[in-house]
Amino acid sequence: MFFDEVSLLNNKLTVRGMTEGAIMAGLATILLLIGNLPFIGIFVLLFCSVPITIVTVRHGSFSGGLSAILATLLAALLLGPLSAVSGGLQYMLLGWVFGYMLCHRKSGNKTIQAGVATAAFAALMMLLITIGLIGFTPEAISTYLDNYSADMMEMYQTSGMMDMMMQQGLSKTQVTELIQQSLQLVVRILPAMLIITRAIMAIITYFLTMQILKRLKIRIPRIQNFQKWSLPAASVWGLIVVWALWLLSDYVQINVLDILTLNLMIIYGVLLFIDGLSLCSFWFKFSQLSTGMKVLSVVFVMFFFTGFALACVLLGLADLLFDFRKLRVDNKKVNKG
Repeated sequence: MFFDEVSLLNNKLTVRGMTEGAIMAGLATILLLIGNLPFIGIFVLLFCSVPITIVTVRHGSFSGGLSAILATLLAALLLGPLSAVSGGLQYMLLGWVFGYMLCHRKSGNKTIQAGVATAAFAALMMLLITIGLIGFTPEAISTYLDNYSADMMEMYQTSGMMDMMMQQGLSKTQVTELIQQSLQLVVRILPAMLIITRAIMAIITYFLTMQILKRLKIRIPRIQNFQKWSLPAASVWGLIVVWALWLLSDYVQINVLDILTLNLMIIYGVLLFIDGLSLCSFWFKFSQLSTGMKVLSVVFVMFFFTGFALACVLLGLADLLFDFRKLRVDNKKVNKG
């Protein structure tokens, strides 16, 4: 039994796999270092996970996992432990998950879903680690907001924006209250903002990774047409629970519950917006429109974005309940057939 396990390990961990894994780990660390530079840093960070994905696809999840760990250790030596943990969670883990899904021949949609879930997990973990290190308490947050509000007020006064706002009928006290309320709202919705931002970066990273894998002659799965994307039917139960907690928070007056439900509602709103956007694309056959009509449609959305976004959210909610495209029915027929 022991020799069978050793043989299996040797099959997974070849010399070529170890060599390529070490090289790719070094490349991922270099990309992480460049990612700290201004201007080009954000663009480079989108490619940090790609070397880990390549190793995982070519040599298996075990070699890919070792390469991700090695890259994290190298980052700890060069950037420090906190930056290494951040890079490991946000980029190395994402690269390994993408590689694992592709290595096991999962569909493009499932791979993206796994990447988004990984990005959300990394964002929450980094938020908790940051809160734990800083030791945020309600008093500390209040002090931080007061100090930041004072700095914002000073900037408004020196830049002349205070005078412009006072000419519009606002007093100095009203401007101060407006800034404080805005900062408090940003702090409350920070988890949702981090999750959404990391999810968008994960999706962009997926498509960039697919282009690189194509150049390397590695087979990649097809992704479902955006016009046929929809939320699972079970999502409606999660929405009902979040809605019930939202209403309950008005009576219970628990600050943590209020923040949790607010962030969950924002995340659900984004998902419903994407569902509604997919439904609009399906109904209007956006992919079949001429270039001129596509440009005209984009300009229309830009000018009336607020109303369009709200309409998409409502359409997404209606589609979640009624499945206008009958996609779930078709999926059941495919699974049975």
